[in-house]
Amino acid sequence: MQFIVKLTILFIAVILFVPSILASDADASLVPDWIKNTAKWYGTGDIPEDDFLNAIKYLIQQKIIVISDNGTSSKPNIVIPNGNSEKGSHGFYEPMHLDITKETIVTWENQDDYGHTIQSQDNAGNVIPIFNSNILLTGQTFQYKFDESGNYQYFCTLHPWRVGTISVI
Repeated sequence: MQFIVKLTILFIAVILFVPSILASDADASLVPDWIKNTAKWYGTGDIPEDDFLNAIKYLIQQKIIVISDNGTSSKPNIVIPNGNSEKGSHGFYEPMHLDITKETIVTWENQDDYGHTIQSQDNAGNVIPIFNSNILLTGQTFQYKFDESGNYQYFCTLHPWRVGTISVI
């Protein structure tokens, strides 16, 4: 039963992270073997969820998986949906990746029943002092103005499996 649950989570993750996989022109040969093995090992319980999520995170950072390629957002708002505190839930940040232009103010809003933080992090996953919120309770917001181009990563220190990215052009 646990194997089926993990495979279901894997399937949902693939749908969330790789929408193009549903397209008729999807080519499985483009997916690196190490990702296929990581997904298989996660599905069989041989590696922890963190290792699987780090593999997905790497693909996003390297732009192998492009979450959003519709141009820049006209609404630079990110929602922390209800259920986001539960590990393995569908929560995540919405959107998980945001493309914006310089000088844009991004607003995060906590719609979850639990508190969350927004913490900028480096490529190694360490908290860095770029944008960091206090605990946001239900209904509270946090804002940050992005003045410089680049790719920014963030996560919740209370629920570190919740990650997001912002690209500033």
